[in-house]
Amino acid sequence: MGLFNSKQFGKSSYIAIGAIIGILVGTTVSLFRLFLGKTLEGVIVVYSYLQESPQWLPVWIVFSMIMAVILGQIVKSEPDIKGSGIPQVELQLQGKMDMNWWSVCWKKFVAGFISIGSGLLLGREGPSIQLGASVAQGVAEGLKSNRVQKNIFISSGAGAGLAAAFNAPIAGLMFVLEEVHHTFSPLVALTTLTAAIVSNFVSLNIFGARPSLNLGNDQIFPMSHYGYVILLGIVLGLFGWVYHHYTLQLPAIYGKLFPFIPNYYYCMVAFIAIIPLGLWNPHVLGGGGEMILELLHENHTVQFLAFLFILRLFYSMLSYGTGLPGGIFLPILSLGALLGLVYAEVLIQFFGVDPSLRVSFVFFAMAGYFSAIGKAPLTALLLVTEMVGGLNQLMPLGICTLTAYIVADYLKMGPIYEILAERLDSEHPHETKGKRTTFEVPVMVESPLVGKMIRDIPWPKDIVIATVRRGAKEEITRGDTIMRPGDILIVVCDEGLVGERFEMMTQLTKALPFS
Repeated sequence: MGLFNSKQFGKSSYIAIGAIIGILVGTTVSLFRLFLGKTLEGVIVVYSYLQESPQWLPVWIVFSMIMAVILGQIVKSEPDIKGSGIPQVELQLQGKMDMNWWSVCWKKFVAGFISIGSGLLLGREGPSIQLGASVAQGVAEGLKSNRVQKNIFISSGAGAGLAAAFNAPIAGLMFVLEEVHHTFSPLVALTTLTAAIVSNFVSLNIFGARPSLNLGNDQIFPMSHYGYVILLGIVLGLFGWVYHHYTLQLPAIYGKLFPFIPNYYYCMVAFIAIIPLGLWNPHVLGGGGEMILELLHENHTVQFLAFLFILRLFYSMLSYGTGLPGGIFLPILSLGALLGLVYAEVLIQFFGVDPSLRVSFVFFAMAGYFSAIGKAPLTALLLVTEMVGGLNQLMPLGICTLTAYIVADYLKMGPIYEILAERLDSEHPHETKGKRTTFEVPVMVESPLVGKMIRDIPWPKDIVIATVRRGAKEEITRGDTIMRPGDILIVVCDEGLVGERFEMMTQLTKALPFS
């Protein structure tokens, strides 16, 4: 059963282990950020030098190809580190994937800082989340935890990874609840909050107690301009569809354009393609955080900002389509910021809006664009608020985020990480292993199971509803046990069928969509 279980140990045990995970994840992700920062600074210096001494360009091209080959070999040796890593973490928690935590951890770290640090338009948050999850998995396996406990710890590691990546502990917690689990579990919330706060504390001691993207936005947004905020949300939803649609088409596009290249060497295409962008302006390379700050302190035309948006949109998709370790959080936020800048400049030039409100529109657009693409509005709202450090504009920020989400929903855009996870899941077969394990399924307030007895439900075959957790108590189920809102069903099944049965159980507990 493991060295401890939830009946023998109280919440203090989860808090203690969450703190240990927070320290380990905070240290790992902070080192990852340091490596990334130094590497990207060096790349910017190289491109600045090449602008003045183009005769060294062939040397840089050869070096880039060597790095691409090395990265391709690393990805080939450990396919579970491809992309952001968030779909892999979701599938792991659903029991649909097994990962070697040590292999994933060190290879994601090395490949991540090379690919992102090279200047490709990738974000650090996805790799940070997977790094956090893999470190936490190592802790769980060291403690010989059972499956439920292991999932709690992996979840807390993922939240701690996001917290350390952006100095955003509350967003790290919300990301786990909203994006990963799609439900609220007191133990998951408590352990993740602990890990995220401790991880963030470690990060703050290394990078300083400042927002990771300090826009200096402390103004009060006028209510008379709320109509502009709603319109901005609509614009963000529409442009979000463009990013969403073409990002999901990238594997097919790469396959058609480069059928002669193995998919783990697609990075060679991106490493060559990024060179002209670096020679044009090395400061637009990378995830885009520093670029946002620079653009806000400079005056640019609408035409230039629109061109820069199109350019970064193209290179963001080009970079992510390679499958290299790197996320889309920060690239999405920077694209949203550019849309916000374009929108603000139009309002300032043609509608007489106060130029001082430019930063507010950037703030709103970052959250709205992420909300439209990720379909996680609460995470978007909290993440941008913590990143930017502004708490006095939650009302217009919430309006923009919700509007963008509604537009995305109307356009039938699914959560991008969920879709990527489903595609990844189709590549992994599910077979029985002859080993018993458990998983949890929540009964939501709106679930059709509420008020019904266990024996009245046509449950999937090869599963047993062993117990039901109600608050701090866990009860053995019987046929006449009535399910209530907030119940957590503890399900027993074969370890190899967990993912498939979890999906079936989740569908069974979901409410019918509104007509």
